[in-house]
Amino acid sequence: MSKHHSHELSEHPEVQWALDLLKPDPTYEPSVLSKYSTEIVLMLSGFAMPSFSNIYNSKPFYAGIQRHIMFVAGGYVLSQFVKKFVDDYQAERDTKLRDYIIRHPELFPEPERIKYSQVLEEWTPVR
Repeated sequence: MSKHHSHELSEHPEVQWALDLLKPDPTYEPSVLSKYSTEIVLMLSGFAMPSFSNIYNSKPFYAGIQRHIMFVAGGYVLSQFVKKFVDDYQAERDTKLRDYIIRHPELFPEPERIKYSQVLEEWTPVR
């Protein structure tokens, strides 16, 4: 965060709760599937495209193995571009949200804490 934002944060401590919601959880560890799903999908797609092309042309699906290797490698490279694009997009989105919250603290009043028993009392039908 820049000096400008940290200065504004001290002026608006009432929105700190909203800014804390945007901070990543330091204890979160993504699963293996969520880490590598982009690579898996795009590399499998890279293998499947020449295979379907071979089947369509009445060849064995594994014919032209160099094409399979090229497309799998291309799928991996494409997956790295996609991951970078998604990370940049999410970082920019979070930056805009933080800036908006800091500039408009009146739109983000801290919600009052209520107990579950109070919610039940409101929703209990009258007999």
